[in-house]
Amino acid sequence: MPVTEFFDQLQAHAKSNPNQLSVSDEQTAITYHTLLSRVAARRDYYLQQPDPVVLIDKPNSIDWVIDDLALLWAGKVSVPVPPFFTEQQKQHLVQQTLSSPQLPSMTAKITYTSGTTGEPKGVCLAAASQMETVKALAERLGAVKVKRHMVLMPLAVLLENIAGVYLSLWLGNEVVLVGSETLGLKGSSSLCAESFFAALRLYQPDSLILTPALLAAIVSGVEQGLLDSQQFKLLAIGGAKLPLPLESKALALGLPLVHGYGLSEFCSVVALNSPDRPVVASVGKPLPHAQVTIDEGEVVVSGNCMLGYLGEPDSWYPKRIRTGDLGSWDAEGNLRIGGRIKNIIITAFGRNVDPEWPEALLSLQPNIRQAAIWGSEELPITALLYSPENIDSVAARVKAVNQQLPDYAQIERYFLITEPFSQANQQLTGTGRLRRQQIANDYSELLTL
Repeated sequence: MPVTEFFDQLQAHAKSNPNQLSVSDEQTAITYHTLLSRVAARRDYYLQQPDPVVLIDKPNSIDWVIDDLALLWAGKVSVPVPPFFTEQQKQHLVQQTLSSPQLPSMTAKITYTSGTTGEPKGVCLAAASQMETVKALAERLGAVKVKRHMVLMPLAVLLENIAGVYLSLWLGNEVVLVGSETLGLKGSSSLCAESFFAALRLYQPDSLILTPALLAAIVSGVEQGLLDSQQFKLLAIGGAKLPLPLESKALALGLPLVHGYGLSEFCSVVALNSPDRPVVASVGKPLPHAQVTIDEGEVVVSGNCMLGYLGEPDSWYPKRIRTGDLGSWDAEGNLRIGGRIKNIIITAFGRNVDPEWPEALLSLQPNIRQAAIWGSEELPITALLYSPENIDSVAARVKAVNQQLPDYAQIERYFLITEPFSQANQQLTGTGRLRRQQIANDYSELLTL
């Protein structure tokens, strides 16, 4: 889909419904007409500037959205700067993008992902590819009567940028931007549930993109009667592993949960459950623009690939992408995602264990706030746990989890850590995934015999 079609759609919303709000924050709300006027003025400004590459380095705000849309419309290259990057990572980003970078042709956005290692990589995306994802998502979700999407992730996270903002605007909905303090969010590791629930009640969003931890908070809020499940029309979840018991509980409470799968190298979403027919323990069928195959257990995607990595010409214009994720199909053609191939534990008895399996079960235990698992032929399965409880109480939690696991996957050693995994200490990615290599380096003394 060309960019012009996207902006034509926004013009149509402004004309057909002049009072419809497009974007709002805690102080201001603007209509589609005002949004387009401000974006056009900003586009004209950028067209007068010689720089082909422009950084967007500001908190979530209406101005962030306007800058992003203006650069898209102007044909410039936008580079959203993740607020959770360290100063060293930001310097690396700036140096890469502003010093005559090697870019594949048609690059419209460079999205940075810290991934599972500390060196951020710039994923170059075409404007048309971003719009193809929007169009495919609209086809899968367009029948859901959403009116107001609240942004919870940093807008520099591609999933929120495309599936949150672009999709909402394409469908003529309102995007609500609220500060992290109001939301009770501190990075990816801390949540004030009272503030979070208060914000959801005040702003009444009916659409959210969630991590498993935020979904668990909403489930708890509904169970306690602090939130009404009927408020929500769409709760999309991706990123970290979704524990099956949590997914089942959310659906049983009537929460409109859709579990999906994607990666930045494919311009975000690859597969997504249908809202009217969610299939538990799967990420649904591939979206219309995605072709997915399983090659020796690995998910391989094609149809909407990235243009390549910034400064790495050997990576440019791939026809397909090996994701590094384990996958399989169910009998109905729904995709099931396992763990990262490189993270699979091979035990001393030759059994394979996906660490996300026991981690997900541990995270459902009361007061086990975070868990990370390691093991090898030499290292017994070992857990690092963040919990406010003492070691004796945690022992009971681990025992309860081991009773749900086969003997070869049970946790043999565990340690309490005093600091949570977070974006600030570089132990979590922007979407809440564990950065295992960083954690292993930081806790090497506990992960050796």
